[in-house]
Amino acid sequence: MILVICTGNICRSPMVEAMLRHHLAAAGLADWPVASAGTIGWGQAGMTAESAEVLGEHGIAAHDHTSRKMTAAMLDEADLVLGMTREHMWSVGAHSAAAAERSFVLGELARLGADAGPRDGRSLREWAADVDKLRDERRMSRAGDELADPLGEPIETYRKLAVRAEDQVRRLVALLAG
Repeated sequence: MILVICTGNICRSPMVEAMLRHHLAAAGLADWPVASAGTIGWGQAGMTAESAEVLGEHGIAAHDHTSRKMTAAMLDEADLVLGMTREHMWSVGAHSAAAAERSFVLGELARLGADAGPRDGRSLREWAADVDKLRDERRMSRAGDELADPLGEPIETYRKLAVRAEDQVRRLVALLAG
């Protein structure tokens, strides 16, 4: 399972979850489970209207979504954990040290994954472990890898976020499918 993490699980992570499902299906990997959660959760709220609207503008159907809080059990079950920022990765590490080597900021994984090359039949966990070897000992992604929280911002902020997120998702899916 791929688990996507953000803060409240109402903007970025459900948007990236939908993008991953869409592009994985297009790559013949529709049976790969994808889920999302938040470091704080947002009281079982739905996806923001702006996130759903922007997904539609990208030709991706918004899914029925209810926010939930990340747990250690979710992290331990996940083959790959994708956060939107370094802070999300720190929270992942605080909840499950075992998940650290397979947890990345989305942009970081798209960038480092290109250096590691396509998955080529390796399990998702094996491929993530190989990509993990390319990180420095601090496991610190670059600021440019991050996707900032658009909550409370105008729809144009969501649109810019979606363009960056979909580029990162497309690059990642190409590596996973290859």
